[in-house]
Amino acid sequence: MTRTVLLLLALVAAVLAAPPERTFTYPLPPDPDEYHITQKFDHFNDKDQRTFSERVLVYDKYYKEGGPIFFCPGGESDVRGGYDHNGFMFRVAKKVGAFMLFPEHRFYGKTLPLGPVDSYLPANIKMLTIEQAIQDFIGAIDWAKKTWNIKNVPIIAFGGSYPGDLSAFMRIAHPDVIYAAHAASAPVYYRLGSLSGGSFFQVVTHDFGLSDPTCPGTVRHAFKQIKQAYADGKTDVLSTDLRLCEVPATQRLVDLWVENAFAQLGMEDYPYAVSGLPASPMKAACQAMKAGDPARSPLAQLADAVGVLYNATKDLKCFNISEEYYTCADITGCGGGVGDPDAMSWDYQSCTDLISNVDTNGETDMFPKALFNLTALTAYCQKTWNSVPQPYALLKRYDISKSRRIVYTNGKLDPWYPGGVLPDMLSRFPASADVHAFLIDGAAHHLDLRADVPQDPPAVRAARDAIEKILLGWLNQASSSSSSSSSSSSSSSSSSSASASSASSASTASTKPASSLPASTLPASTHAASSRPADNAAPALAAPAGVLLAAAALLAL
Repeated sequence: MTRTVLLLLALVAAVLAAPPERTFTYPLPPDPDEYHITQKFDHFNDKDQRTFSERVLVYDKYYKEGGPIFFCPGGESDVRGGYDHNGFMFRVAKKVGAFMLFPEHRFYGKTLPLGPVDSYLPANIKMLTIEQAIQDFIGAIDWAKKTWNIKNVPIIAFGGSYPGDLSAFMRIAHPDVIYAAHAASAPVYYRLGSLSGGSFFQVVTHDFGLSDPTCPGTVRHAFKQIKQAYADGKTDVLSTDLRLCEVPATQRLVDLWVENAFAQLGMEDYPYAVSGLPASPMKAACQAMKAGDPARSPLAQLADAVGVLYNATKDLKCFNISEEYYTCADITGCGGGVGDPDAMSWDYQSCTDLISNVDTNGETDMFPKALFNLTALTAYCQKTWNSVPQPYALLKRYDISKSRRIVYTNGKLDPWYPGGVLPDMLSRFPASADVHAFLIDGAAHHLDLRADVPQDPPAVRAARDAIEKILLGWLNQASSSSSSSSSSSSSSSSSSSASASSASSASTASTKPASSLPASTLPASTHAASSRPADNAAPALAAPAGVLLAAAALLAL
């Protein structure tokens, strides 16, 4: 007995003496140089001579004469965010001596053409279009080539989410400028008429139940309590149990606030702590829901779950919806708050041609039914921006079937993945297109573009290795080409075929059998045609009946 006690005391002493576990710090790239260049406000109207200053980030320390340009178009926020979270781009750039260019998107970050007020006047906000932004980006490329005396080198576009869309669009529309592209988590097909709107929140619901399948049911019960509270006129429970500082007049705003939390947690479901969120935040939210007094109401449990996002600092006594959620045309959220320029700009783009028909159906997801309604969305957009949404225009201007020399990557934890170019879609492209598609296990929104860290799932590491091999192959093709005009022609890779990653493999698979691929590209227990394990199966995406009511549109009516 004495010996046992001594051993226990020794163990306790050893634990107390051990150094504290090191806090994880996401590895950021080296700081860029910042420039401001002059751009035309309207590239398509010679009579409009107005100009503005575009912010551009450059990293040229890896650059070696004759090396390629690695280009990342800015997206719907400050360009430094895209710069900091493109670690894979830096990894490859260092190996090939690439010049790295990150121009900011007009009307975002510090690039507000006419300032934070006048930029949003009706006559000016009309200049916020994809085509105008692409002309800015081409101008930034020309500026960099002249400034650094870079001649006739291949340019590869990288981007995740909306910048992933832009990378693909630029390769399709301007093959004379962009030689190849890596479009990560680019929901190019998440458009009305191309995809069932309920897919986004179906993936959210599936992912939320991975660690505990009872968690989605608790959310459903909480929403029933919210509905009943409004029906009975007894909304005080939303202050006490859901911990709202002020109870909104309508239930829909509460629904949207909760949905926004799960949308953000789902997109940023990374295996490590970053941006104030814990590692695997969807799992953390489920655990928060199940922790504590099991007798507390589903509403109280829901408050703990959304608190993983809204109360990351754990110092809020109540939730202030008006500060935490910006009502806009995009049901997944516009970020920021009322008066935030980035949020306003994304709201405008969501009212013009970036129309994603995301909705909830209450059947394949854990949220109240609210089906997409283009009429209601149009009413909101006309009232807010005097604009009419054009949901079908984008895919007519940028025909994805004309993709050539593009790698499309998506992660199975990413709610946007159903709208991406997936491996089973490669029959849409000719073999000579050299289009590659990956669907990566354990990966959230464009995780494959982020920096290498020990916490990365094996499938993500394998995907990066395979993508790097494709990019290096394309650069070798470019260097051996006798004419720079080859950038606008279709070419074939060493496999001379479209390639894909299997559902649970992150490797590049060609039309050759998986066994003929290099062993190093395949995770040990996967096969190019294997399916996801049953306990981690991706949901079968069901098409809901009807069409979804847009968030902001409903509130506006």
